[in-house]
Amino acid sequence: MNQLEKKGRKIQIPALRLRDRLLFYLITLVCIGFSLFHVMTEYFPYEIGIIFYVLAAGTLSVSCYYLITNIKYNIRKIKQLALSNTVARRVITEYRLRTILFLVPGMISNILFAVFNGVVGIMSHSAWFGTLAAYYILLSIMRIGVVNRERKLLQIKDIKKRRKEEISVYKKNSILFLFMALVLGGAVILLEHSIGGKNYPGFTIYAVAAYAFYKIIISTINMIKVGKQKSPLLTIIRKIGYIDACVSILTLQTAMFASFGDGQEAFIKLMNGITGFVVCILVVFMGIQGICLSQKMKTGGNE
Repeated sequence: MNQLEKKGRKIQIPALRLRDRLLFYLITLVCIGFSLFHVMTEYFPYEIGIIFYVLAAGTLSVSCYYLITNIKYNIRKIKQLALSNTVARRVITEYRLRTILFLVPGMISNILFAVFNGVVGIMSHSAWFGTLAAYYILLSIMRIGVVNRERKLLQIKDIKKRRKEEISVYKKNSILFLFMALVLGGAVILLEHSIGGKNYPGFTIYAVAAYAFYKIIISTINMIKVGKQKSPLLTIIRKIGYIDACVSILTLQTAMFASFGDGQEAFIKLMNGITGFVVCILVVFMGIQGICLSQKMKTGGNE
């Protein structure tokens, strides 16, 4: 074997049977446990502590490799199994159908939140819950309108007519963004007067934080992906999801301050004001941009 072939060889981590992988995972947990125990207590000599750190880092890296490899393998198997089913194959392969289907759960949750916040707002005479109800009502109207219009679009065969209808949906929802900015502006004003905000009990705040960051990451990825589809209807769906995720970050911030911001009222008001202002400006910008783009698309320009 020549030198080039030697340099081109990749280091392969040997495959392990399930029993051996489980044993390796257990060893990894033990190493991590000893290293954490040493960090908290400094029970072992310095050299032994270093050994535990190295073992923990090494075994964790290899364990992550096996976990990722195993997850990828299982995903491929599940995908192959799903492709054998006609309905599942359509959901996997058709981006438009998948986008509409995944919109439905969000639409249902928006309706439930609108009803809940509306009832609580009326019973408690709370402007904050009333504002939240208005926000979720607008989200519900947008998502219901998109799903209903997609159902009608399926019956239209003419491509030009379908696009004209999609542009109409795009423009109407862009106008609703401006109304949403007013509602969010009201919510920010209430926050500035220390009225409103959410507080989550115990460790649930961390789960809410993880979900909020997941939403903003996924919505950003979807915004990038949908640009390839050249569909006004799909684009407005992703814009609605992106705005929803941005508002989730704002509500998360208020919850974090409510849980951990004792004695920092001035700073809390400042940060809530800044974040709320940025979200409102973003919603206004996306609304105006959508209205302008819809006019451009009507006259034959590209999106």
